Amino acid sequence: MAGPAASAADRARRAGSLVTPALDTRPHRPPDFAAESHAMHRLAQSLSSPDGALLQALSDMALNLCEAGSAGIGLLENGADGTQVFRWVAVSGECHAAVNTTIPVAGSPGGIALELAAGQLFSFPRRHFTCLNHVVPEIVEELVVPIPGQPEPWGTLWVMSHDRERLFDSEDRRILTGLANFTCAALTITRAKADAEARAAEAEAARNALALAEARKDDFIALLSHELRNPLAPIDSAVTAARKLAVGNPGVLSALGIADRQIRLLKRLVADLLDASRIRHGKVSVRPSYGLLQDVVADAVTAMRADATDGQHRFHVTVPPYPVTVHADLGRLTQVVSNLLSNAVKYTPPGGDITLSVEAPNLSVASKHGSSPCHAVITVRDNGVGISASLLPHVFDMFAQSASARKRPEGGLGIGLAVVKHLVTAHNGTVTIASAGEGQGTEVNIQLPIVCASTEEKNTMETRTMAPIRILLVDDNADAVEALGTLLELEGHKVKRAQSGVEALSIVESFTPDVALIDITMPGMDGLELAQLLRLRAQCSQTKLVALTGYTDAASRFMTDERVFDCHLAKPLSLEDLADVMRRT
Repeated sequence: MAGPAASAADRARRAGSLVTPALDTRPHRPPDFAAESHAMHRLAQSLSSPDGALLQALSDMALNLCEAGSAGIGLLENGADGTQVFRWVAVSGECHAAVNTTIPVAGSPGGIALELAAGQLFSFPRRHFTCLNHVVPEIVEELVVPIPGQPEPWGTLWVMSHDRERLFDSEDRRILTGLANFTCAALTITRAKADAEARAAEAEAARNALALAEARKDDFIALLSHELRNPLAPIDSAVTAARKLAVGNPGVLSALGIADRQIRLLKRLVADLLDASRIRHGKVSVRPSYGLLQDVVADAVTAMRADATDGQHRFHVTVPPYPVTVHADLGRLTQVVSNLLSNAVKYTPPGGDITLSVEAPNLSVASKHGSSPCHAVITVRDNGVGISASLLPHVFDMFAQSASARKRPEGGLGIGLAVVKHLVTAHNGTVTIASAGEGQGTEVNIQLPIVCASTEEKNTMETRTMAPIRILLVDDNADAVEALGTLLELEGHKVKRAQSGVEALSIVESFTPDVALIDITMPGMDGLELAQLLRLRAQCSQTKLVALTGYTDAASRFMTDERVFDCHLAKPLSLEDLADVMRRT
C-alpha cells in the first residue's frame, strides 16, 4: 500500500499541488490562545451533545480558528464496492452542501495525509484530484491533518481557502492538529459509550432470557407437580385401603409394603418439587407454635425408620433427657430433620452409621434472666459417600447434585438441602455442612434460636382419630373418587361420591354432608363455582368446604374469599390432614 501512496504524493509534488514545505517558510500569524481556550471550553461542554452535533461543532471551530472558507471532517468507512472512502460527516462554510458525500481514499488529499502520517498542504487541489470536482467554489488551498486513532486513524480534518489572499501557515497546522486530537478523543469516547451500551443491551437481553427461562421452569415444575399428584392420590388411597383389607394376609401385606415405600418416595419427590416452586415464589412461610423438640425428632426418625431398616443402617439418636420446649413451625422443623436423615440414608452404604444428636439448654434449671430464645443445635452425621471439595460450596443450590449422586437409584432431585436452607433461615437459624471429601462422610450442623421456657400455650398432641362424619367427595377422576371414598368408608365415615358439580348438587338435595372435599380443576363447573353454589344451599350452611388441589399456588387463588372455602388441602389427601381440618375449622 505504501507504493501507490508514495506515487500519489510524488505525482502531486511534481504537479505542484503538494506544497507542504511552504507552511514552514511562510510568515505565520501569532497564536490567539484566548480564542483557542474559549473554543476548547465550548467543545468540552458539547461532549454531552449527540455525536453529529459534536463533530459539526468541531468543523465550525476549525473554520473559525483557521479563518478558512470551508472546513470538514471525513471519517473512514468501507464503500459499496469494498474500497475505503472518506464520508464527510460534518462540513462548514462555502461547501456545506457536500455534507454526507463520500470520496475515495486512494488518490485524494486525505489519503496522502494518512499515508504520510502528517498534515499536508495542497495548492489548487481540484486541478489534480478529480474526487474534488463536486466542490465549489474553486479551492485555492487545502490543509489536511490526520485524525489519529487505534488501531488505525479515524479519518481527516481539513480546511479550505477559496480566497487567493488567504493562505495557510504553520499556525493553522498547529490549530488543526490540536482539533484533530480532540476529535480523536471525542470519537473514542463515543465508540466506548456505544460498546458499553451494546454490552449493556446484551446483558439485559441475557437477563431477560434467563428470567423467562426461570419463569417457564417454575411453570413447568408447578404443572408437573399437579399432574403427578392427580394419579398419586388414588394410588395412595387405594394402597392404604388395601392394607386395611389385607390384615392377616402376610403375603399381600408384604407386597403392599413395597408399594407403600415406593409411594412414599414419589410423595417425597413431588413434595420437593412443590417446595422448590414455592421457595422461588416466596410462598414458603413458617407458622410457629409451641411443642417438644423430642416430638419433632421422634416424628422425623419414625418417617425415615423404614428406609434405614431397608438399608441396614445403624441409627444412633441422642436427645436431651429433659423436655425441651420450642417455638417453631413443628411441621416444617420435622421436614428439615427428615430431609437431613433422608440424605444420610441415601448416601450411606448398607451397614453404615447415621448419628442424630440434639443439644439444647435445660431452661427448667437454668437462669431465667432475660426472655430471649435459646439455641438448639441439631447435628446429623454419617460415614457415607461424602462430598467433593468442588461441590461443597454449592450444596445448598437448587438442583445441585454430584455426578455420583445422579447415578444412585434414589438420588433425588438435588432439592432437599435447598429446602433445608430456606426453612432454617426462615426460623432465623443457620445451617452448615462439612465433609472431608468423597468417601469421608458428611456432617450437617443446624443452630436454631427456638428453645423457650415451658408455657401454658404449649400444644399437646391430640389424637388423630375422629368420630364418623358425613362426607361429600367430588372429583372428576373416577379412580381418585373410588379409592379415597373406600378408604374413608373403612374409617367409618359415610361417603357420597360425585364426579361433577352437577352430580354433587343433586346429591345434597337428600344428603347433608359435614364436610365436602372438592377438587378444584374439574371440567365444566369447576370446584370454586360448585363451592359458591353449595354456600347458597340452606342445608349446607354448616358444611365445611375443603378445596383439593395439586397446584402450589392454590392458597393464594382460592383462600382469599372466606365465604367460599374453609381451607384447602394438597393432594394426595391423608387421614391426618382431614382430622386436622375437622379440629381447626
